Amino acid sequence: MAESKITEIKKMFMERLDLKELDEKVALSDLGLDSLDVVDMCLDVEDQFGIHFETEELTKFKTVKDLFDSVEAKLAK
Repeated sequence: MAESKITEIKKMFMERLDLKELDEKVALSDLGLDSLDVVDMCLDVEDQFGIHFETEELTKFKTVKDLFDSVEAKLAK
C-alpha cells in the first residue's frame, strides 16, 4: 500500500513540474522550486495522502531524495 502511494506521489510531483524523468539527486532549487513551492507541494501531499510535515522539516528538504525519503518514512508508520 505504501509503495503504491509513493509511486502516486512521485507521479504527481513529476506531472506538476512537467518532468519526464525524476532524478532524486537533483536539488529542488534546480527544478525551479523555492521554499514556498515546496510548502505548497507538501500541503497537497498532506491533503491527498494524510501525511503531516512539521514546519521545521520542510526547510530541510534540499533534494528530491530528501523529500521522498521523508514521505516514505511517514508512509511506513
